[in-house]
Formats: sequence, structure tokens, C-alpha cells
Amino acid sequence: MINFRQKVRHYKQGILLVSLCMILGFFSSQSSAVQLYRYTNDQGNLVMGQAIPPRYVSRGYDILNEQGRLIQRIAPSLTPEQIAQRNAKLEQEKQAKTAQAAQDEIDAKLKQLYSHPDDAVRILERRLLDIKSVIQVKRARIENTEKQILEQEELAANKQRKGFKIPDSIINKITTFKKDITNAQADISELKQDYQAVLSEFDTKIKRLEKINNKKSSKYAELLNSLKDDSSLNISKH
Repeated sequence: MINFRQKVRHYKQGILLVSLCMILGFFSSQSSAVQLYRYTNDQGNLVMGQAIPPRYVSRGYDILNEQGRLIQRIAPSLTPEQIAQRNAKLEQEKQAKTAQAAQDEIDAKLKQLYSHPDDAVRILERRLLDIKSVIQVKRARIENTEKQILEQEELAANKQRKGFKIPDSIINKITTFKKDITNAQADISELKQDYQAVLSEFDTKIKRLEKINNKKSSKYAELLNSLKDDSSLNISKH
């Protein structure tokens, strides 16, 4: 009976000893694992070793295990020129994203305002007509004022022919009428600039609507052709 118990105890001790040896062997193998470095020296040759000289670190290197398998690849440090190029590219990408976001916002508003490019063409035509109507009113006033100037000049001429001095009232009226004409001409010039600005604004809108809606305007080309022969904006005679 005693011998059997002793055998069991010896058997358990043996198992424990084997397990302990395995554990110690595992940690021993882990602690002795070798990490290697592979880098390029000044001669351009690949070198492998357990350490890497500091002057080669910036060139980039590989970290290998003891079997020579790649664990990690460290890229070379960027040069000042490469850093500048990288930053410029990042800034360009940032600006492109900002511009695209702004364009997306513009497109969304256009879609809300106009369901079809022809809707924008109708608004453009009405805006241009309004501007031309105001110009026509101002031209009519200029023509009327020019007639009043002629009347006052004729009165002045009659006074002179009769040997009388031209009254200050006539001179003041002529002066005022001429200022009115000058102001009206300036207004017409501004209206003409507004006309061109509206044309440019809606040209961009209509072409963009055609693109984002994939729909072609059936009226825009016709409107542009009609404007070519429109002489209502000619103010040279004034």
C-alpha cells in the first residue's frame, strides 16, 4: 500500500516537473527571441543586424523576426521638398472639398427655384424686359428734355435778336435740363451694365441646371438669338 502511494506521489511530481520545464522553456524562448533590422548602408547595400546605426534610421528600414520574416516596414523620413508637396496636396484637396460643398449648396438652391432650365429662361426674359422698359422710359424723358432745351434756346435767341439780355430764368432752365439729361444717360449706362450682369448670371444658372438636371433648355438659344438683333440698348445717340 505504501509503495503504491509513493509511486503515485512520484508520478505527480514528475508531471509537475515536466510542466515547469515546459513553462520555463517557453519564457526562455520568448526572452531569447531575436529582432533584426534590415537597412541600406552608404554603399547602397542591404544590411541585416540586431541594431541599426542612428544615421540610417531616416532612410527607412525593415523590422524582421529571427526567421527573417518582415514584421514592419518603416518608411523613409520626408525631405523638406516632399513635406511641402504633401502639404500643398492636402491644401489643394481641402480647397477642392470646400469648393464642392459650396457648389452642392448652390445646386440644391437652383433645384428648389427651378424644376427645369426653361423656368430660368422665363425669369431671365422677364428681368431683361423690365430693364429695357426702364431704359425706354428714361430715353423718352431725355427726348422730351431735349425738346424743352430747344424751346428755351429759341426763346433766348428771340430775346437776343430783339436786343434784350437773356433772362437768368432761361439760362437756369437750360442748365437744369442738361443736368437732367446727363443724369439720365448715367442711369441708362448703369442699367445697361445691369442688363449684361443679369445675362451672365442666368447664363451660368441655365447651363448648370441643364447639367445637374440632365435636361436641355428648348428656349434659351432662341432667346439669345433674339437679343443679337436687339438695338434697344444702344445709347450712343445720347
